Amino acid sequence: MRRPVKHPAQRKIAFFVDGDKEKLLVEALARKVMERHRPASQPVFATLRLAGTPREGIFSLAEVMLTKDYQRFLILFNTGSTSRRRIAYMASEIHEPMVRARLEDKVSIIPLVPSIESWVLADEEALARAAGKRWTGDVPHERGRPEDVLRELLGGWGDKEQKRVARYLDPERMRGKDKSFDAFVRALQLALGAGHWPVSEEREPAVT
Repeated sequence: MRRPVKHPAQRKIAFFVDGDKEKLLVEALARKVMERHRPASQPVFATLRLAGTPREGIFSLAEVMLTKDYQRFLILFNTGSTSRRRIAYMASEIHEPMVRARLEDKVSIIPLVPSIESWVLADEEALARAAGKRWTGDVPHERGRPEDVLRELLGGWGDKEQKRVARYLDPERMRGKDKSFDAFVRALQLALGAGHWPVSEEREPAVT
């Protein structure tokens, strides 16, 4: 008698992000990481915009997604700061309710320092291609907020520019230059059940 074929369980992964810009970039990069790993079964991704949701209320959203059979949650938030103390405090506001709800083993908390624009700035080749320019040295980063730098380099930083640069972003180039992005890739690898995608030097893991 032929044994029934066992199909790998489908992974269902939810991303919690601040807004539309983060949704676009996180989803685009998650697909690129997934394509690199080629998981045994096609995962399902869902993205929830936090849009001012109180930090202590995020675990309620995770509980709702659990009822829909989502197994893993990646919570990404812009810190607006590079202060380690401030970032640790912001992460603890999310982590502590997860511990009380016994969801911490399903969650990766990933601070974006100071914002998701830092991920984009980590890939100078993608920026050059998106801008249609070639730089003889490093991308000419100006002093100021990362979003202002991108606005200057790309002639704007709206939906059109974000979609254009997302096409060129390469996760492998980005990992070596941004610890937050490396934490995102590691957390996504864990969620996909994939082996680690090595980088040239050890990086700090996501806060969990």
